[in-house]
Amino acid sequence: MQTLNKKIVIYQEILERLLTRRYLFGQKVLVKEIGEETGVSRQPIMTALNQLQERGFVHITAQVGCQVVQPSSDEVKDFYRMFANNEGLVARLAAERGTAAEVARMREINEKIAQINPAHSDASTSYRQLNVELHRHLHHMARSPIVSSRQMASFELSDFFIVQSCGFTGHLLAVTDEHDEIIAALAIKDGDAACAAAMRHIGSVSQQVTAAMRASEAE
Repeated sequence: MQTLNKKIVIYQEILERLLTRRYLFGQKVLVKEIGEETGVSRQPIMTALNQLQERGFVHITAQVGCQVVQPSSDEVKDFYRMFANNEGLVARLAAERGTAAEVARMREINEKIAQINPAHSDASTSYRQLNVELHRHLHHMARSPIVSSRQMASFELSDFFIVQSCGFTGHLLAVTDEHDEIIAALAIKDGDAACAAAMRHIGSVSQQVTAAMRASEAE
């Protein structure tokens, strides 16, 4: 395996562990353990962990080691305020620049989300994958690669906060209606309405995540 491929693969492996609760808030991430389990040497693992630190998932302390972040509910609320504003901008641009065919594709993806049965064991995984697909499509419609690349990185962090707190299935009952509001605004090219709907959608996620975190902090 080439060095570059190793770095990509091990980054995705550690990220997946974070997104599936193998590593929890505040838990130590052991480089030796990852190396033994994956057969990857220390250097690519440390490169991946440094990238994850830059994106807000872990914290590395010299001579101590690596630990999953443990943010307060207030810190996470601040993150979602930023996240909502940025997604609102993306939705506004998508309303201005997207095509009718692209709006139709968003409807198709949202219909698939609506068909997910929350009782199924793979509901969370299916929702996360389809939700990423829907928002990636929204970002494609915005035709602003610089903005989108930075915002999509925040989606991974948002997914991490969701799985570490309230889980994905709790939002399934509301999410398709929230997406429909965004799609309706896109269909009539109403940038203000699309922006507001996208911000409400992210705000709804924020409320669930922060409420779950506050409940945990109170225990």
